[in-house]
Amino acid sequence: MYPNREVFPEAPLALVVAEMRFTDAARLRQQQTKDELAIALEERFPFAEPLQQTDFNLTPTAPPQVQQRIGVVLKNATSTEMLTIMSESVTYETTGYTNFDDLREAVAAACDALVAAKVRPALRRVGLRYIDEVRVPEAIIDVRQWGKWIDHRLIDPLEVGPDDVPATTMQSASTYDLGDGKGLNFRYAALNQGTIVVPQFLKRPAVESGPFFVLDFDGFHDFTSGPAVPLTCTAVRESLSAVHIPCGTAFQRSITDEARALFRRSHP
Repeated sequence: MYPNREVFPEAPLALVVAEMRFTDAARLRQQQTKDELAIALEERFPFAEPLQQTDFNLTPTAPPQVQQRIGVVLKNATSTEMLTIMSESVTYETTGYTNFDDLREAVAAACDALVAAKVRPALRRVGLRYIDEVRVPEAIIDVRQWGKWIDHRLIDPLEVGPDDVPATTMQSASTYDLGDGKGLNFRYAALNQGTIVVPQFLKRPAVESGPFFVLDFDGFHDFTSGPAVPLTCTAVRESLSAVHIPCGTAFQRSITDEARALFRRSHP
């Protein structure tokens, strides 16, 4: 368990994503298999709809490549959590995150359904991503003002600029090697707009346009450099648990006690 772990009644989470990428599974292109998975998961995700994505790969020295990706989207009754099932990935997304154990059980249920449907590809990547949009009850005119809510180590780089003018935006990105194929991508930004998270299939509460601070934690376990690891519920659960700790630790180190007090309020 990581230091200062706490479940906040008013957490700033905009979106939480858990993803399994794996080698191409031909069975997931078959309608029979997709129907089988939808039936197995219908208690938590009772509504299904087809998904067709068109990906464009653009490179300077080659003609554009178009790839059609076909899958199925399974959603809960309130459209706050969903599973997207494609031939090379299964992605869980939620705008109504409650706790990590519940997320892990939702992903585990998907794993069990895949194995029962004889979908057993080799894992390529297991990822866990938390996107926070921190909004506060005071006007932010200068990004330096976020120092009341966001740890000074993230704000201090602004001090190299001129003192007599406001900083309007900032952003940064870093990657940490956690060993054994695991890593953490951390991005943060101070922005002034509506939101950066606009889910295609999920609902989230409306937010007013204005200043907010983004904290984006992407923990991952990459399986591509070693021996093949078949998709199993155990392997996926262990990977999610391993990267959850550094994500949570980085979040706690990114906020101040004033922010914690704000997130503890069940009502303004």
